[in-house]
Amino acid sequence: MSSTAPLQQRQASQALMVAIVATLALYWLPYVNVLSWPLLLLSTLMHELGHGLTAMLLGGKFQAMTMWADGSGVASHRGNFGAFARATVSAGGLIGPPLAALGLFLAGRRSRSAHAALALFSVFLLLVTLLWASGAFTVLFCLALATLLALLAWKASPAVSQIVCVFLAVQLALSSFSRSDYLFTAVAQTGSGSMPSDVGQIAEALWLPYWFWGGLIAALSLAILGYGAWRFARSLG
Repeated sequence: MSSTAPLQQRQASQALMVAIVATLALYWLPYVNVLSWPLLLLSTLMHELGHGLTAMLLGGKFQAMTMWADGSGVASHRGNFGAFARATVSAGGLIGPPLAALGLFLAGRRSRSAHAALALFSVFLLLVTLLWASGAFTVLFCLALATLLALLAWKASPAVSQIVCVFLAVQLALSSFSRSDYLFTAVAQTGSGSMPSDVGQIAEALWLPYWFWGGLIAALSLAILGYGAWRFARSLG
């Protein structure tokens, strides 16, 4: 074992403990829970980006992404998609937050990689703002988050960046379960009105009822998060 391994393990353990304490404070202390709102919006952002980026990977065009203050959002895209591709794009949004949590867990194993991850995340959000953000609220949220992450990457120590990275990973992981009721509803309520939910759209494109696909995606999300948690736990020694 290298001489730096014990230090890396201690830093990862400290980051996880601070993230857990901060999470408990977020949900239990008065006034602190106001911070849960931007974290809800972060989950929505990852969800809508999951839709749009999946459409791009399948050869389509990611046109725009809109978010509303109530935590709802919609991503518009176009492409010559068959039934399976349409279902995959719908599923892409649902596994967006778990995949983002996985990436942050992996980056959070080391302080230097966490520091770099926040910088890259900031640059990515600037690109999202320029290319796909639609509406003043969406633009302002993306810019505010990009600015905050850029300041952390510039001014904060790698140890602080590691704590932030692990904290965000934990929040995105929790959001996958706190919003899991969406996996078992056929209709979604958004800022632009009612529309078929993602699992409802999967059911329309393929076979079997929406709740079957909701259960399958819940299992996939759990597997993704479990893998991320396992990889992070290995860094603790």
